[in-house]
Amino acid sequence: MFSIVIPVFNEEGSLYELVERIQAVTQEIAKPFEILFINDGSTDKSQEVIEELSARYAYIHYMTFRKNFGKSAALNAGFKHVQYDIIFTMDADLQDDPIEIPRFLAEIENGYDLVTGWKENRLDPKEKTIPSKLFNAMTSKMSGLKLNDYNCGFKCYRKEVLDEVDLYGELHRFVPFLAHKKGFKVKEIPVLHHERKHGVSKFGWERYARGFFDLLTVVFITNYINRPMHLFGGIGSMFFGSGLVLFMYLFFGRWIEGHSIGSSPLFSISIFLLGAGVQIFIVGMLAELIVHNKERDKKKSYSIKKTNLENR
Repeated sequence: MFSIVIPVFNEEGSLYELVERIQAVTQEIAKPFEILFINDGSTDKSQEVIEELSARYAYIHYMTFRKNFGKSAALNAGFKHVQYDIIFTMDADLQDDPIEIPRFLAEIENGYDLVTGWKENRLDPKEKTIPSKLFNAMTSKMSGLKLNDYNCGFKCYRKEVLDEVDLYGELHRFVPFLAHKKGFKVKEIPVLHHERKHGVSKFGWERYARGFFDLLTVVFITNYINRPMHLFGGIGSMFFGSGLVLFMYLFFGRWIEGHSIGSSPLFSISIFLLGAGVQIFIVGMLAELIVHNKERDKKKSYSIKKTNLENR
């Protein structure tokens, strides 16, 4: 049994064929399933098509947003309203091929918690593929989880993964990283990729700029959310140490020999670095106090795989 969550934004031309493809695959699998369309503020006839499909097939459900809130919001809403414990996500533009669904399920049955696709032979223009490769390489380096394709929307999850990961902004692409940091088993498999047949791409170059800032956010919340002093303390120490070294150079190298250092640009730089280091260190201390008093009481900093406490 599994659910398929599909965000939709102006994809009226592809929805009928998408459902047909999914239906053909699921008939072979012979397992109960549902399709949950999330209409993310479409301005074309996507809503009419979705309602017609829902009336025709009992396994199709939908949610409709009042306006476009973004893919992460659509996925997050879908995850909270699925029926089954195995959850797929895929795009509505027919570039993801439902024929891959059995391969994802096989990996889940092999013990993986999250299986993500890799568009190995990606049929997109170079202005999309080249920035994507650079983004994936940088994300793999900074996250510690090497994946060839963080941007692939074709994924399969166990529900417990999504119960512990909150999505907002553009964080949907970093779910494998967030799950990996929680200790879940992640696997990447190559999948078929098709050219877009209908509509236009909803993403441009600004997507990668937002992705970079979201990457910094994810690195911070996974590595430093419960120990901000490790980040701010390190940066503050670097500034303070650089300023101290520069000041000592001026003091012992110039002032002792009788030279004036007050008018030297290096003196101003050293004072700035010392002051910045102290301020960043203080920010780290304040952040540590906030974490101690609030965050540790609100969210778990661990993830439990199994327990027998219910037998007590």
